[in-house]
Amino acid sequence: MRLIKPGHTNNDVTALIAKVCEAYSVTPVEGVLSHELKKHLIDGNKVIINKESFDQKVEDQEFSIHDVFSFEVVVSSGEGKLKELGVRCTIFKRAMDQVYNLKVKQSRQFYN
Repeated sequence: MRLIKPGHTNNDVTALIAKVCEAYSVTPVEGVLSHELKKHLIDGNKVIINKESFDQKVEDQEFSIHDVFSFEVVVSSGEGKLKELGVRCTIFKRAMDQVYNLKVKQSRQFYN
């Protein structure tokens, strides 16, 4: 069943993730979001939450034609909660509203 199409909502997909996880005896992980993709933007305004919790909820949004999503489903055989580790994140993303003055010619070409 295809749910990412006009007339369906992001909460319909979240309910389907929970149903499939229940069938396989696993738990969806909290805090995982699937984002809408746009040109030069990897995290758009429309999101699909992997598992709703008391702390995290998303507003109900209907899909439209030509929506593109980076769909991420993360499951656990445990409780579905993440553990904090002392490891630092090394993934960075560009802020579209800032202008960067890069020194290396190849870096400038990459951004152009």
